[in-house]
Amino acid sequence: MQRSSNRSTNISGDDRGILLLTAALLIPCLLGVIGMVRDGVPAGIWIQNPLFIAVFTLLSLAAVKLHVRIPAVAVVAVSMLLLLLTFLGPGMEGVHRWLRLPVFSLNIAAVVLPVSIAAFVQLLREKQIVFASVGITGIALMLCLQPDASQLLAFSVAMIIVLFVMDTPKIWKGCICGLLLLLTILSWFRPDPLSPVSYTEGILLILRGQSVILFVLGIIALLCLPGCLLTEGFRKRRLTETGIGMYYLLTILSSFTGRFPVPFMGYGVSAILGLYLFLAFGKDW
Repeated sequence: MQRSSNRSTNISGDDRGILLLTAALLIPCLLGVIGMVRDGVPAGIWIQNPLFIAVFTLLSLAAVKLHVRIPAVAVVAVSMLLLLLTFLGPGMEGVHRWLRLPVFSLNIAAVVLPVSIAAFVQLLREKQIVFASVGITGIALMLCLQPDASQLLAFSVAMIIVLFVMDTPKIWKGCICGLLLLLTILSWFRPDPLSPVSYTEGILLILRGQSVILFVLGIIALLCLPGCLLTEGFRKRRLTETGIGMYYLLTILSSFTGRFPVPFMGYGVSAILGLYLFLAFGKDW
């Protein structure tokens, strides 16, 4: 009976974590909706983020209740395959970031990287150095070739933090970190031919044009979610949450340049799906 009680407590704790991060996610989402509505963006665009948050919240809560678990090796393998699929088509002006579905397109990096980071933490704990090496190197190379400088920067910083903390061979650790830094630098010097979209990359500019208060609130709101993850990671010494908190912090800071999508606030469900995949499958192997 005691064992059953403990399991119930753990499940309720996971539920609270999902609901807390959902609340942190809804704040920038709703501010983005306000900006898009006031800017005359069609309802079919601005309704998608809150709609998918509701759907993904229910699905992730169900996955936790059912104790759905996917092996870390499978997560990394599927993530690499999905990233590879982005290169099958011609891309958009030579850029290969999306997997095109009948209704919308997904930025695959934003979808798979959070749960992949969690999977790499688990693989390194299990001392699966060879597979982790292949996975980290393969993902970084594909992000550099796509190119996606924002996602590569966030992934690299998160993985360097993970590698620094983990008890792994120093020479191997140094080689992987050096490769990540090199690829990240190369990606940021590579020109991005795509023009920003006002309600995706430029949503903060929309808010700034409407109200200084909305603009300031938008920046603060964007930092709430990585702040929650980093606080939990540092307070409870959880490396997974720390790494993913840094990943989201870097993707958000990168978006302030105006070159990359503003996650959770601008139009696009990829980052939302990526967060809930982590919450459903990556918090505990």
